[in-house]
Amino acid sequence: MALLYGIVEHLHGMTGVDIPAIKLFTGLVLAQLFCLSYRFFFSKIAVYQVRQAVCLAFGLFIGYFVWDIFILHHVLSALGFYIIFMLFRNHGSEINFFYQLGYVVWGYYYHNLSPDYAINWTTSQAVLCLKLIGLGFDVREGTAMPSLLELLGYTFNAGTYLVGPVDDINRYISFMKKELFKEPPPLKMGLVRVASGAFYIALSQLVTLVIPTGYMFSSHFNHLSLPFKLLYIGAWGHTSLYKYLGVWCIAESSCMYTGYTYTKKTDSWNGLRNMATYDFHMATSLQGIIDTFNINTNKWCFKYIYKKCKFLGSKNLSQVIVLLFLALWHGLHLGYLTCFVQEFYYMFMENMVKRSYAMKQLASRIPLPVRNVGLWLYTKVFLSFALVGFELYTYDNITTIYSSVSYFCPIAAFVMIIVTTIANVIVKKKPEKKE
Repeated sequence: MALLYGIVEHLHGMTGVDIPAIKLFTGLVLAQLFCLSYRFFFSKIAVYQVRQAVCLAFGLFIGYFVWDIFILHHVLSALGFYIIFMLFRNHGSEINFFYQLGYVVWGYYYHNLSPDYAINWTTSQAVLCLKLIGLGFDVREGTAMPSLLELLGYTFNAGTYLVGPVDDINRYISFMKKELFKEPPPLKMGLVRVASGAFYIALSQLVTLVIPTGYMFSSHFNHLSLPFKLLYIGAWGHTSLYKYLGVWCIAESSCMYTGYTYTKKTDSWNGLRNMATYDFHMATSLQGIIDTFNINTNKWCFKYIYKKCKFLGSKNLSQVIVLLFLALWHGLHLGYLTCFVQEFYYMFMENMVKRSYAMKQLASRIPLPVRNVGLWLYTKVFLSFALVGFELYTYDNITTIYSSVSYFCPIAAFVMIIVTTIANVIVKKKPEKKE
Protein backbone atom coordinates (compact mmCIF):
# COMPACT_ATOMS: atom_id res chain seq x y z
CA MET A 1 0.00 0.00 0.00
CA ALA A 2 2.86 2.38 0.83
CA LEU A 3 4.28 1.82 -2.66
CA LEU A 4 0.96 2.79 -4.23
CA TYR A 5 0.72 5.94 -2.12
CA GLY A 6 4.26 6.83 -3.18
CA ILE A 7 3.31 6.46 -6.84
CA VAL A 8 0.28 8.68 -6.29
CA GLU A 9 2.39 11.40 -4.65
CA HIS A 10 4.94 11.19 -7.46
CA LEU A 11 2.26 11.54 -10.17
CA HIS A 12 0.71 14.44 -8.27
CA GLY A 13 4.06 16.22 -8.20
CA MET A 14 4.67 15.58 -11.91
CA THR A 15 1.22 16.50 -13.27
CA GLY A 16 -0.39 18.74 -10.66
CA VAL A 17 -3.56 16.66 -10.89
CA ASP A 18 -5.51 16.39 -7.63
CA ILE A 19 -4.60 13.39 -5.48
CA PRO A 20 -8.21 12.03 -5.29
CA ALA A 21 -8.35 11.97 -9.10
CA ILE A 22 -5.00 10.16 -9.33
CA LYS A 23 -6.09 7.64 -6.69
CA LEU A 24 -9.33 6.97 -8.56
CA PHE A 25 -7.48 6.44 -11.82
CA THR A 26 -4.95 4.21 -10.05
CA GLY A 27 -7.86 2.25 -8.60
CA LEU A 28 -9.17 1.67 -12.12
CA VAL A 29 -5.72 0.39 -13.12
CA LEU A 30 -5.69 -1.96 -10.11
CA ALA A 31 -9.13 -3.23 -11.18
CA GLN A 32 -7.65 -3.91 -14.63
CA LEU A 33 -4.82 -5.94 -13.11
CA PHE A 34 -7.15 -7.91 -10.88
CA CYS A 35 -9.60 -8.71 -13.68
CA LEU A 36 -6.73 -9.94 -15.85
CA SER A 37 -5.53 -12.05 -12.92
CA TYR A 38 -9.02 -13.42 -12.45
CA ARG A 39 -9.24 -14.36 -16.13
CA PHE A 40 -6.02 -16.39 -16.06
CA PHE A 41 -5.80 -17.62 -12.45
CA PHE A 42 -8.59 -16.99 -9.95
CA SER A 43 -11.38 -18.16 -12.25
CA LYS A 44 -9.87 -21.64 -11.98
CA ILE A 45 -10.67 -21.84 -8.25
CA ALA A 46 -13.21 -24.65 -7.98
CA VAL A 47 -15.22 -23.55 -4.92
CA TYR A 48 -17.84 -20.86 -5.64
CA GLN A 49 -17.61 -19.23 -2.21
CA VAL A 50 -13.82 -19.09 -2.32
CA ARG A 51 -13.89 -17.34 -5.71
CA GLN A 52 -16.31 -14.83 -4.24
CA ALA A 53 -14.16 -14.28 -1.18
CA VAL A 54 -11.07 -13.64 -3.33
CA CYS A 55 -12.98 -11.12 -5.48
CA LEU A 56 -14.40 -9.44 -2.39
CA ALA A 57 -10.95 -9.15 -0.81
CA PHE A 58 -9.54 -7.46 -3.91
CA GLY A 59 -12.54 -5.16 -4.17
CA LEU A 60 -12.12 -4.10 -0.53
CA PHE A 61 -8.40 -3.56 -1.08
CA ILE A 62 -9.06 -1.29 -4.07
CA GLY A 63 -11.80 0.56 -2.19
CA TYR A 64 -9.61 1.13 0.86
CA PHE A 65 -6.77 2.40 -1.31
CA VAL A 66 -8.97 4.86 -3.21
CA TRP A 67 -11.37 5.99 -0.44
CA ASP A 68 -9.40 5.16 2.71
CA ILE A 69 -11.55 4.74 5.83
CA PHE A 70 -14.55 6.20 4.00
CA ILE A 71 -15.05 2.80 2.37
CA LEU A 72 -17.04 2.11 5.53
CA HIS A 73 -19.90 4.11 3.99
CA HIS A 74 -20.15 1.55 1.20
CA VAL A 75 -20.01 -1.32 3.68
CA LEU A 76 -22.79 0.33 5.72
CA SER A 77 -24.93 0.71 2.61
CA ALA A 78 -24.63 -2.99 1.85
CA LEU A 79 -25.17 -4.05 5.47
CA GLY A 80 -28.11 -1.64 5.70
CA PHE A 81 -29.68 -3.34 2.69
CA TYR A 82 -29.23 -6.75 4.29
CA ILE A 83 -30.66 -5.71 7.67
CA ILE A 84 -33.63 -3.93 6.07
CA PHE A 85 -34.64 -7.03 4.14
CA MET A 86 -34.14 -9.27 7.15
CA LEU A 87 -36.42 -7.10 9.30
CA PHE A 88 -38.90 -5.65 6.81
CA ARG A 89 -39.19 -8.14 3.95
CA ASN A 90 -42.67 -7.01 2.87
CA HIS A 91 -41.78 -3.32 2.62
CA GLY A 92 -38.02 -3.66 2.32
CA SER A 93 -37.78 -2.25 -1.21
CA GLU A 94 -39.47 1.03 -0.22
CA ILE A 95 -37.43 1.45 2.98
CA ASN A 96 -34.25 0.51 1.12
CA PHE A 97 -35.01 3.07 -1.61
CA PHE A 98 -35.08 5.93 0.86
CA TYR A 99 -32.14 4.56 2.85
CA GLN A 100 -29.84 4.28 -0.19
CA LEU A 101 -30.91 7.56 -1.79
CA GLY A 102 -30.86 9.34 1.56
CA TYR A 103 -27.35 8.04 2.28
CA VAL A 104 -25.85 9.39 -0.94
CA VAL A 105 -27.72 12.72 -0.61
CA TRP A 106 -26.40 13.07 2.93
CA GLY A 107 -22.92 12.45 1.53
CA TYR A 108 -23.42 15.23 -1.01
CA TYR A 109 -24.61 17.60 1.71
CA TYR A 110 -21.65 16.76 3.92
CA HIS A 111 -18.96 16.93 1.23
CA ASN A 112 -20.00 18.48 -2.04
CA LEU A 113 -21.33 21.96 -1.33
CA SER A 114 -18.17 23.59 -2.65
CA PRO A 115 -18.45 25.41 -6.00
CA ASP A 116 -16.19 22.79 -7.62
CA TYR A 117 -16.74 19.07 -8.12
CA ALA A 118 -14.85 16.95 -5.61
CA ILE A 119 -13.94 13.31 -6.09
CA ASN A 120 -14.66 11.48 -2.85
CA TRP A 121 -16.46 8.39 -1.55
CA THR A 122 -19.81 9.63 -2.88
CA THR A 123 -18.52 8.93 -6.42
CA SER A 124 -18.77 5.19 -5.79
CA GLN A 125 -21.68 5.65 -3.40
CA ALA A 126 -23.81 7.02 -6.25
CA VAL A 127 -23.21 3.87 -8.31
CA LEU A 128 -23.89 1.69 -5.28
CA CYS A 129 -27.10 3.60 -4.62
CA LEU A 130 -28.53 2.54 -7.99
CA LYS A 131 -27.30 -1.04 -7.68
CA LEU A 132 -28.83 -1.59 -4.24
CA ILE A 133 -32.10 0.21 -5.01
CA GLY A 134 -32.47 -1.92 -8.13
CA LEU A 135 -31.63 -5.07 -6.17
CA GLY A 136 -34.29 -4.16 -3.60
CA PHE A 137 -36.99 -3.93 -6.27
CA ASP A 138 -35.75 -7.16 -7.87
CA VAL A 139 -36.00 -9.02 -4.56
CA ARG A 140 -39.54 -7.75 -4.08
CA GLU A 141 -40.44 -9.00 -7.55
CA GLY A 142 -39.07 -12.50 -7.09
CA THR A 143 -35.27 -12.47 -7.27
CA ALA A 144 -33.78 -14.61 -4.52
CA MET A 145 -32.38 -12.71 -1.58
CA PRO A 146 -28.56 -12.92 -1.90
CA SER A 147 -26.43 -14.25 0.91
CA LEU A 148 -24.31 -11.73 2.78
CA LEU A 149 -21.21 -12.93 0.92
CA GLU A 150 -22.98 -12.57 -2.44
CA LEU A 151 -24.25 -9.11 -1.49
CA LEU A 152 -20.81 -7.87 -0.45
CA GLY A 153 -19.18 -9.46 -3.49
CA TYR A 154 -21.72 -7.74 -5.72
CA THR A 155 -21.13 -4.42 -3.94
CA PHE A 156 -17.34 -4.54 -4.22
CA ASN A 157 -17.06 -6.26 -7.60
CA ALA A 158 -13.75 -4.79 -8.81
CA GLY A 159 -14.89 -4.19 -12.38
CA THR A 160 -17.98 -2.16 -11.50
CA TYR A 161 -17.37 -0.85 -7.97
CA LEU A 162 -15.57 2.47 -8.45
CA VAL A 163 -17.45 4.20 -11.29
CA GLY A 164 -19.86 1.59 -12.63
CA PRO A 165 -21.17 0.40 -14.99
CA VAL A 166 -24.41 -0.39 -13.16
CA ASP A 167 -25.07 -4.14 -13.23
CA ASP A 168 -27.55 -6.49 -11.55
CA ILE A 169 -27.21 -9.31 -9.04
CA ASN A 170 -28.32 -11.99 -11.49
CA ARG A 171 -25.41 -11.20 -13.79
CA TYR A 172 -22.98 -11.26 -10.85
CA ILE A 173 -24.18 -14.59 -9.43
CA SER A 174 -24.36 -16.20 -12.86
CA PHE A 175 -20.81 -15.01 -13.52
CA MET A 176 -19.45 -16.26 -10.20
CA LYS A 177 -21.12 -19.65 -10.73
CA LYS A 178 -19.55 -19.86 -14.22
CA GLU A 179 -22.98 -19.94 -15.86
CA LEU A 180 -22.83 -16.62 -17.74
CA PHE A 181 -20.76 -17.85 -20.70
CA LYS A 182 -18.66 -20.80 -21.84
CA GLU A 183 -15.43 -19.03 -22.81
CA PRO A 184 -14.33 -15.43 -22.15
CA PRO A 185 -14.02 -13.07 -25.12
CA PRO A 186 -10.73 -12.48 -26.96
CA LEU A 187 -8.41 -10.42 -24.79
CA LYS A 188 -8.11 -7.98 -27.69
CA MET A 189 -11.65 -6.68 -27.07
CA GLY A 190 -10.78 -5.44 -23.61
CA LEU A 191 -7.44 -4.02 -24.73
CA VAL A 192 -9.09 -2.04 -27.52
CA ARG A 193 -11.65 -0.69 -25.06
CA VAL A 194 -9.03 0.37 -22.50
CA ALA A 195 -7.03 2.04 -25.28
CA SER A 196 -10.15 4.00 -26.21
CA GLY A 197 -10.54 5.05 -22.60
CA ALA A 198 -6.94 6.19 -22.32
CA PHE A 199 -7.33 8.13 -25.56
CA TYR A 200 -10.42 9.98 -24.32
CA ILE A 201 -8.85 10.82 -20.96
CA ALA A 202 -5.75 12.20 -22.68
CA LEU A 203 -7.93 14.10 -25.15
CA SER A 204 -10.05 15.55 -22.34
CA GLN A 205 -6.90 16.99 -20.75
CA LEU A 206 -5.71 18.42 -24.06
CA VAL A 207 -9.11 19.94 -24.80
CA THR A 208 -9.07 21.92 -21.55
CA LEU A 209 -6.05 23.77 -22.95
CA VAL A 210 -7.63 24.40 -26.36
CA ILE A 211 -11.20 25.11 -25.20
CA PRO A 212 -10.79 26.34 -21.62
CA THR A 213 -13.82 26.92 -19.42
CA GLY A 214 -12.40 30.18 -18.13
CA TYR A 215 -12.54 31.77 -21.58
CA MET A 216 -16.36 31.91 -21.37
CA PHE A 217 -16.02 34.28 -18.41
CA SER A 218 -13.61 36.63 -20.19
CA SER A 219 -14.36 40.03 -21.71
CA HIS A 220 -13.02 38.76 -25.03
CA PHE A 221 -15.71 36.07 -25.12
CA ASN A 222 -18.39 38.66 -24.39
CA HIS A 223 -17.32 40.64 -27.45
CA LEU A 224 -17.73 37.69 -29.82
CA SER A 225 -20.78 37.49 -32.05
CA LEU A 226 -23.64 35.29 -30.90
CA PRO A 227 -22.98 32.49 -33.43
CA PHE A 228 -19.33 32.21 -32.36
CA LYS A 229 -20.32 32.14 -28.70
CA LEU A 230 -22.80 29.35 -29.33
CA LEU A 231 -20.28 27.35 -31.35
CA TYR A 232 -17.72 27.72 -28.57
CA ILE A 233 -20.21 26.57 -25.93
CA GLY A 234 -21.18 23.67 -28.19
CA ALA A 235 -17.58 22.55 -28.59
CA TRP A 236 -16.85 23.07 -24.89
CA GLY A 237 -19.88 21.09 -23.72
CA HIS A 238 -19.39 18.20 -26.12
CA THR A 239 -15.72 17.76 -25.24
CA SER A 240 -16.39 18.19 -21.51
CA LEU A 241 -17.98 14.73 -21.64
CA TYR A 242 -14.79 13.07 -22.85
CA LYS A 243 -13.58 12.44 -19.30
CA TYR A 244 -16.68 10.34 -18.64
CA LEU A 245 -16.21 8.44 -21.89
CA GLY A 246 -12.64 7.65 -20.89
CA VAL A 247 -13.42 6.45 -17.38
CA TRP A 248 -16.38 4.34 -18.53
CA CYS A 249 -14.37 2.70 -21.33
CA ILE A 250 -11.62 1.73 -18.88
CA ALA A 251 -14.13 0.33 -16.38
CA GLU A 252 -15.92 -1.61 -19.11
CA SER A 253 -12.65 -3.06 -20.38
CA SER A 254 -11.97 -4.58 -16.94
CA CYS A 255 -15.31 -6.37 -17.14
CA MET A 256 -14.55 -7.48 -20.70
CA TYR A 257 -11.35 -9.23 -19.63
CA THR A 258 -13.34 -11.59 -17.43
CA GLY A 259 -16.33 -11.94 -19.75
CA TYR A 260 -18.60 -10.16 -17.27
CA THR A 261 -20.11 -8.08 -20.08
CA TYR A 262 -21.64 -11.07 -21.91
CA THR A 263 -25.35 -10.87 -22.75
CA LYS A 264 -27.07 -14.08 -23.80
CA LYS A 265 -30.07 -12.28 -25.33
CA THR A 266 -27.93 -10.68 -28.04
CA ASP A 267 -25.02 -13.15 -27.83
CA SER A 268 -22.61 -10.23 -27.51
CA TRP A 269 -20.00 -8.85 -25.13
CA ASN A 270 -21.60 -5.38 -24.98
CA GLY A 271 -23.96 -6.02 -22.08
CA LEU A 272 -22.42 -3.34 -19.89
CA ARG A 273 -21.53 -0.84 -22.60
CA ASN A 274 -22.11 2.62 -21.18
CA MET A 275 -21.26 4.57 -24.30
CA ALA A 276 -21.90 4.12 -28.03
CA THR A 277 -19.04 6.41 -28.99
CA TYR A 278 -19.54 6.75 -32.76
CA ASP A 279 -23.30 7.26 -32.49
CA PHE A 280 -22.75 9.76 -29.68
CA HIS A 281 -20.43 11.88 -31.80
CA MET A 282 -22.68 11.72 -34.87
CA ALA A 283 -26.04 12.20 -33.12
CA THR A 284 -28.37 14.67 -34.82
CA SER A 285 -30.96 14.81 -32.04
CA LEU A 286 -31.00 15.11 -28.27
CA GLN A 287 -32.76 11.75 -28.14
CA GLY A 288 -29.75 10.34 -29.98
CA ILE A 289 -27.50 11.69 -27.21
CA ILE A 290 -29.68 10.14 -24.51
CA ASP A 291 -29.65 6.77 -26.29
CA THR A 292 -25.85 6.68 -26.58
CA PHE A 293 -24.60 8.33 -23.37
CA ASN A 294 -24.59 6.73 -19.89
CA ILE A 295 -26.58 3.85 -21.34
CA ASN A 296 -26.74 1.65 -18.24
CA THR A 297 -27.96 4.44 -15.98
CA ASN A 298 -30.65 5.34 -18.51
CA LYS A 299 -31.76 1.69 -18.68
CA TRP A 300 -31.83 1.56 -14.89
CA CYS A 301 -33.99 4.69 -14.68
CA PHE A 302 -36.40 3.34 -17.28
CA LYS A 303 -36.80 0.03 -15.43
CA TYR A 304 -36.88 1.16 -11.82
CA ILE A 305 -38.29 4.70 -11.95
CA TYR A 306 -40.12 5.38 -15.23
CA LYS A 307 -41.97 2.05 -15.48
CA LYS A 308 -42.93 2.18 -11.80
CA CYS A 309 -44.60 5.54 -12.44
CA LYS A 310 -46.93 3.94 -14.99
CA PHE A 311 -49.83 4.17 -12.53
CA LEU A 312 -49.72 7.97 -12.92
CA GLY A 313 -51.07 7.62 -16.45
CA SER A 314 -48.81 10.35 -17.86
CA LYS A 315 -45.58 9.83 -19.76
CA ASN A 316 -44.59 13.47 -19.27
CA LEU A 317 -45.10 13.28 -15.50
CA SER A 318 -43.13 10.02 -15.37
CA GLN A 319 -40.30 11.68 -17.30
CA VAL A 320 -40.32 14.65 -14.91
CA ILE A 321 -40.01 12.31 -11.92
CA VAL A 322 -37.12 10.44 -13.58
CA LEU A 323 -35.26 13.68 -14.30
CA LEU A 324 -35.86 15.06 -10.81
CA PHE A 325 -34.52 11.78 -9.40
CA LEU A 326 -31.43 12.06 -11.62
CA ALA A 327 -30.86 15.67 -10.56
CA LEU A 328 -30.97 14.70 -6.88
CA TRP A 329 -28.89 11.55 -7.48
CA HIS A 330 -26.13 13.59 -9.13
CA GLY A 331 -25.90 16.10 -6.29
CA LEU A 332 -27.34 19.11 -4.49
CA HIS A 333 -25.93 21.81 -6.75
CA LEU A 334 -28.46 24.01 -8.53
CA GLY A 335 -26.73 23.26 -11.81
CA TYR A 336 -27.87 19.63 -11.84
CA LEU A 337 -31.49 20.71 -11.52
CA THR A 338 -31.18 23.31 -14.29
CA CYS A 339 -29.54 20.71 -16.53
CA PHE A 340 -32.26 18.08 -16.20
CA VAL A 341 -35.11 20.60 -16.30
CA GLN A 342 -33.72 21.82 -19.60
CA GLU A 343 -33.43 18.23 -20.83
CA PHE A 344 -37.17 17.78 -20.33
CA TYR A 345 -37.95 21.16 -21.90
CA TYR A 346 -35.79 20.62 -24.99
CA MET A 347 -36.97 17.04 -25.44
CA PHE A 348 -40.56 18.26 -25.27
CA MET A 349 -39.78 20.72 -28.04
CA GLU A 350 -37.85 18.15 -30.09
CA ASN A 351 -40.57 15.51 -29.88
CA MET A 352 -43.23 18.08 -30.74
CA VAL A 353 -41.33 19.11 -33.88
CA LYS A 354 -40.69 15.47 -34.85
CA ARG A 355 -44.39 14.62 -34.63
CA SER A 356 -45.49 17.68 -36.59
CA TYR A 357 -46.63 16.96 -40.15
CA ALA A 358 -46.10 20.62 -41.07
CA MET A 359 -42.50 20.64 -39.80
CA LYS A 360 -41.78 17.38 -41.62
CA GLN A 361 -43.01 18.96 -44.83
CA LEU A 362 -40.78 21.98 -44.25
CA ALA A 363 -37.75 19.81 -43.43
CA SER A 364 -38.23 17.77 -46.60
CA ARG A 365 -37.54 20.92 -48.65
CA ILE A 366 -34.06 21.29 -47.16
CA PRO A 367 -31.25 19.26 -48.82
CA LEU A 368 -30.40 16.26 -46.65
CA PRO A 369 -26.69 17.14 -46.10
CA VAL A 370 -27.63 20.68 -45.04
CA ARG A 371 -30.36 19.36 -42.76
CA ASN A 372 -28.03 16.85 -41.10
CA VAL A 373 -25.33 19.45 -40.47
CA GLY A 374 -27.90 21.83 -39.03
CA LEU A 375 -29.34 19.15 -36.74
CA TRP A 376 -25.84 18.10 -35.67
CA LEU A 377 -25.01 21.68 -34.67
CA TYR A 378 -28.38 22.06 -32.94
CA THR A 379 -27.69 18.91 -30.93
CA LYS A 380 -24.26 20.04 -29.79
CA VAL A 381 -25.35 23.58 -28.88
CA PHE A 382 -28.53 22.64 -26.99
CA LEU A 383 -26.80 19.74 -25.22
CA SER A 384 -23.94 22.00 -24.17
CA PHE A 385 -26.27 24.78 -23.04
CA ALA A 386 -27.85 22.35 -20.56
CA LEU A 387 -24.40 21.05 -19.58
CA VAL A 388 -23.37 24.52 -18.39
CA GLY A 389 -25.30 23.78 -15.20
CA PHE A 390 -24.01 20.21 -14.99
CA GLU A 391 -20.37 21.27 -15.25
CA LEU A 392 -20.34 24.71 -13.57
CA TYR A 393 -22.84 24.06 -10.73
CA THR A 394 -23.49 27.51 -9.23
CA TYR A 395 -26.09 30.18 -9.95
CA ASP A 396 -23.48 32.87 -10.66
CA ASN A 397 -21.55 30.71 -13.13
CA ILE A 398 -24.68 29.56 -14.91
CA THR A 399 -26.30 32.98 -15.26
CA THR A 400 -23.01 34.54 -16.40
CA ILE A 401 -22.78 32.13 -19.35
CA TYR A 402 -26.48 32.19 -20.16
CA SER A 403 -26.76 35.96 -20.09
CA SER A 404 -23.73 36.28 -22.38
CA VAL A 405 -25.76 34.54 -25.11
CA SER A 406 -29.08 36.14 -24.11
CA TYR A 407 -30.54 32.80 -22.96
CA PHE A 408 -30.61 31.75 -26.60
CA CYS A 409 -31.52 28.05 -26.27
CA PRO A 410 -34.55 28.34 -23.93
CA ILE A 411 -35.91 31.20 -26.01
CA ALA A 412 -35.28 29.39 -29.30
CA ALA A 413 -37.02 26.29 -27.93
CA PHE A 414 -40.02 28.38 -26.89
CA VAL A 415 -40.18 29.97 -30.34
CA MET A 416 -40.06 26.53 -31.98
CA ILE A 417 -42.93 25.32 -29.79
CA ILE A 418 -45.03 28.35 -30.78
CA VAL A 419 -44.14 28.06 -34.49
CA THR A 420 -44.86 24.34 -34.52
CA THR A 421 -48.21 24.85 -32.78
CA ILE A 422 -49.23 27.51 -35.33
CA ALA A 423 -47.96 25.39 -38.24
CA ASN A 424 -49.99 22.42 -37.02
CA VAL A 425 -53.14 24.56 -37.07
CA ILE A 426 -52.47 25.97 -40.55
CA VAL A 427 -51.15 22.83 -42.24
CA LYS A 428 -53.32 19.81 -41.66
CA LYS A 429 -52.25 16.33 -42.65
CA LYS A 430 -54.33 15.19 -45.56
CA PRO A 431 -56.31 12.02 -44.80
CA GLU A 432 -55.12 9.02 -46.75
CA LYS A 433 -57.42 7.98 -49.57
CA LYS A 434 -59.00 4.59 -49.16
CA GLU A 435 -58.76 2.40 -52.21
